[in-house]
Amino acid sequence: MRPVDSTSAFRYHWQIWRVMGMHPADPQTLWGRHYTLYGIAWNAFFRLGMALSVVVNFLLTTSLESFCESMSVAVPHTVANLKVFFLWRMRHQILQTHRILHHLDGRIGSLAEKQIILEGIDRAYFTFISFLRAIIFILAVGILILCLSNDRPLLYPSWVPWNYKDSSLTVYVMTASLHCVGIIENAMLVCNVDTYPGSYLIMLAAHTQALAHRVSSLGYDPRLTRSQACDRLRGCIKEHQIIMNLFKSLEHSLSMSCFLQFASTAIAQCATCFFVIFVSDGTMQSVNMIFLFLIFTTQTLLLCSSAELVRHEGENLIKAIYDCNWLDQSVEFRRMLLLLLACSQRPMIMRAGLIIPVQMSTFMVVCKGAYTMLTLLREVDNSEDA
Repeated sequence: MRPVDSTSAFRYHWQIWRVMGMHPADPQTLWGRHYTLYGIAWNAFFRLGMALSVVVNFLLTTSLESFCESMSVAVPHTVANLKVFFLWRMRHQILQTHRILHHLDGRIGSLAEKQIILEGIDRAYFTFISFLRAIIFILAVGILILCLSNDRPLLYPSWVPWNYKDSSLTVYVMTASLHCVGIIENAMLVCNVDTYPGSYLIMLAAHTQALAHRVSSLGYDPRLTRSQACDRLRGCIKEHQIIMNLFKSLEHSLSMSCFLQFASTAIAQCATCFFVIFVSDGTMQSVNMIFLFLIFTTQTLLLCSSAELVRHEGENLIKAIYDCNWLDQSVEFRRMLLLLLACSQRPMIMRAGLIIPVQMSTFMVVCKGAYTMLTLLREVDNSEDA
């Protein structure tokens, strides 16, 4: 069985962020010594360049149809950049959670607990790889349709400061290639910023599950005296406090990103559905927008399901307290067990913006909100036609 390292669940995230100029390299290396300049150049070219392209295209819209098409790209792109900003702002606090996770790894006491943590690492890795493969597939299909099109379109609606459609084929190919490079880089960014909160929450849930397994086994080992059982329980109480501190740290670090995710999902779902159902008359446009809709929905679904997993494991910890053999233990053990039970009563529910609970019911509310906005937008369109 391989060694346990909870932070390995995020290794690809931080490697990609390093390439994107947001996680400094070793200052002893050539890259590290010039990393600040590298980060400025990378983000000026990709962040500012793509932001200018999609935002200007959005501001230049002249109809409700083009407005919805541009919004379905501009809003998620803007939100992704805001998430990057909050990540850069909170990166030191997020990295501090790695020390907590290493400490929790060192307290693993059995093969069953080790297996639980390894399964959590595998689940986080599978989530990241699956999301990455889905994005690669969507990009590949979009580029294939782009190559087969005769209208000289771009992969997604964007503003370009020269007339590439009426220029030579060479100019169009260079423009489309440059645009595709920017979209691919942005897609990698989206994959990273949308999966890292779920990965951290999955590992939090895994450590909570491991603690619940340890608590449920208390009092059943005949080799331990009552005093030793009390010492084991004290260790569990301390570990629960560490896990709750980790939960609060992650909630503070991820709160604003979760809030932005909810807001952008509802707006993007509404704009995309309106464009696909009532406007689009081209195969490429429809396919791209349908894939965008699936990505928006999957982003929020992944976040809510990961947070729901944390809440579920917190409830299982309460059940584990009742499952331990407390009847045969000392009065001191029972008192400490009541203390752990009292501390476990607070639900482990992540809150977006410290207000909105991140759970599956919230995901349904977001989808209903998108449908409500779609209905309103359709009424506005009908009134304009009348």
